[in-house]
Amino acid sequence: MAKKLISVAVLAVLLLSCLPAVASHAAGSLPFDLVPPAYVTANWLGGNDSPTTTKVTYSLSNEMTTFFKNQQNAHEDGTFEQFMSKVGYEDLWMSVQVDWAVDDVADSVSGWHYTTYWDGVPGQNLGYDSDGFLRCSDWDAVDGGLNNGTETVQDIWVTRGVPNDDRWNGNPETHTPGVKDQLRPEQYTYDEENEQLYIDLSAHTLYYRARFVVTVRNDGSPDRYYFSEWSNTASVGKDAETFKPLTKADIDAPVITGLRMTDKEFNGNPVVAFTLDVPQKLAENATKVAATGGQISVEVWARVKGDAEFTQLQGDWILKAGEMESDLFSLANESRPNVPKDSVIELRCRYYYDHPVYFDGVIYSDWSKTISFGTDDINYYTDPGTDGSVPQDDPADPGKKTCPICHFCPQPLGLCIFIWLAILLVVIIIIVVIVVVVVKNKKKKGN
Repeated sequence: MAKKLISVAVLAVLLLSCLPAVASHAAGSLPFDLVPPAYVTANWLGGNDSPTTTKVTYSLSNEMTTFFKNQQNAHEDGTFEQFMSKVGYEDLWMSVQVDWAVDDVADSVSGWHYTTYWDGVPGQNLGYDSDGFLRCSDWDAVDGGLNNGTETVQDIWVTRGVPNDDRWNGNPETHTPGVKDQLRPEQYTYDEENEQLYIDLSAHTLYYRARFVVTVRNDGSPDRYYFSEWSNTASVGKDAETFKPLTKADIDAPVITGLRMTDKEFNGNPVVAFTLDVPQKLAENATKVAATGGQISVEVWARVKGDAEFTQLQGDWILKAGEMESDLFSLANESRPNVPKDSVIELRCRYYYDHPVYFDGVIYSDWSKTISFGTDDINYYTDPGTDGSVPQDDPADPGKKTCPICHFCPQPLGLCIFIWLAILLVVIIIIVVIVVVVVKNKKKKGN
């Protein structure tokens, strides 16, 4: 009997192992690794918006932006419920919390202001207690929305102006702290008439840190929260980090793969998609650049195979990992009013960096590889011009074709000079071998 039970158990295991795997996530897990906001950078806005407003900039991981892009696509094509069922939740979204401190992050009054109320309680929004009272000040950013979860670089304005009401003074009846409760008197001045808070940033330092909050919802149950670890600390003011402009050496060429034709159209022309990888170094640089008023963006150029020049496309240009889309409307012309859907497209990208605070103009990265359908590496033998064209002629002599191998020879009879040399070498070797054989045969006959 025991042997029969063992046999049945073994058979059951074998049958289960044959069932197809389901690409879903168990309840309680997340579809991406909940890492902290990366490269958190703070930039005081110089008195714009309010005397203390600071822009905090941070980055999402490639895994996060890819998930939110897939989620967005599911919204657009009407498959959101199916998509989320595989994730294991009815809905899922992410926000950011930003903590702050003045001068000393460990100070009991003006240090980090996080409390357990930031974690939320069942049935209440973040920052509230079980009685529905807000227990965080106006400067405690406990539920900051993302600009767009599909984009790598995000920002949020914090420590903004505080009116002379409960937001500044607090409310003992509701246990809501005011910003005044979180500062030491020597750290600020407050103009009650104009309702303006001032902190002398030549004498004081404002510190910031951030963490992600993922909110999940399932079958009408109370929202459930997941929190990342806290990020690095950023600062503005007396002891703040200083930033320098980037150079071309700081911006590597884009890495793109997987060019494909989509089912979408724009103005009667097809839309293509490809995958952009955002490496760690670029994400860090882009975050710091954005924090200080600049931007690193993507230019997309393409041509129909056989065309002489590349043309800049319209479409996605903001830095983000995952799928980018570009329409082919720019490739239409008088002889080709609409680009046929079955056209073979060749596409390449470059980054451009502009920073009005540091310099005029634009710095371009090198070009990516040129990719096409089914191949992620088309090696052209000349570099593209600044307008995206691929010159085929020698610049010194427009009538002379450039050699695809050595790049300088006149290609006698259409072949590179080095190929001719190789052929000559082979011929010489053959002649030498023949001569040696003939000489040996003559010697044998003479003997």
